[in-house]
Amino acid sequence: MKDEIKMRTDDTRRSGLTRRQVFLAAAGALTLAAAGPAFAQGSWPEKPVEIICGFAPGGGTDLLARALADALSDEFGVPFQVINRTGGGGVVGFEEIASAAPDGYKLGILTAQVITANLRGVMQKSYRDFTPIAMASIDYAGFAVNANSDIQTFEDLLEKARQNPGALSLGNGSEGGSFHMTARNLEEQAGVKFKHVPFDGGPAAILQLLGGHIDATVNGPTEILPHVQGGQLRMLAVSGPKRLPDLPDVPSTAELGFPLDVSTWRAVGGPAGLPEEVVEKLEGAIEKAVQSERFLETMEKIGSNPEYLDSEGLLAYLQRQEEIYTKILD
Repeated sequence: MKDEIKMRTDDTRRSGLTRRQVFLAAAGALTLAAAGPAFAQGSWPEKPVEIICGFAPGGGTDLLARALADALSDEFGVPFQVINRTGGGGVVGFEEIASAAPDGYKLGILTAQVITANLRGVMQKSYRDFTPIAMASIDYAGFAVNANSDIQTFEDLLEKARQNPGALSLGNGSEGGSFHMTARNLEEQAGVKFKHVPFDGGPAAILQLLGGHIDATVNGPTEILPHVQGGQLRMLAVSGPKRLPDLPDVPSTAELGFPLDVSTWRAVGGPAGLPEEVVEKLEGAIEKAVQSERFLETMEKIGSNPEYLDSEGLLAYLQRQEEIYTKILD
């Protein structure tokens, strides 16, 4: 798995100002001016650091946050503590991160909702109100139904949706999340319409599917897999360009004719105006963390693909994702 990690760094940091440095300076000049003297009194980190996770314990985002927290605690010698602030499909957590003092002691996990919540008008802040620090993983989605369902294949799912537009209920972990966006992207490409049913996290959506309260779910493949192995759910397809190694018999949407443009990504960010020293320290530590054996074991457990982008690369990625989400939501 380690060989599959795509490491992207920028050699331009060695000479002149990078776009990241310009971005940080523009976003946080006034805040840094006020916080600078206090920050200069010591070298970060000197006390415990909070990592805000806007999603429930036990889900993929929470487990990734805890794996990162363990690695960063070891790297810096101070506790990095995951704090779950659920609600609003991640919005409660994002608001807390954006409102934090830019001193490096309150960070958080950023996901697709940090963009889509703003585009949908449910959060005033956008990704521009955060300091992008580093990408940690990029994953894909799984489509599943109850094992008792008469839907046997992915094409069956689409055909049923075509016959009854807006009637087939498709559960996701949060409105505006990457799994929701994946389903919206599929609607656009396949010419179908689902009844989207958001829940507070992927596990809640799966629980409703197990109980027969929804027709299908679009969710994390590894969150679905134990129930497939237990004979309770049936996996129809995984999004992305190819099949997943742990699910060799499950086709990808691309091979079925639907090259979906949306992926599930998780990154580390902080409030606007985070000091450059903090960003650079965290970049190096996160790059190291995503290669560590313990982190890779956790990622394999939750079916996540480690992928590192530095602050500048992450900012460019967020800009591209905003363009994709804007098109889907229009």
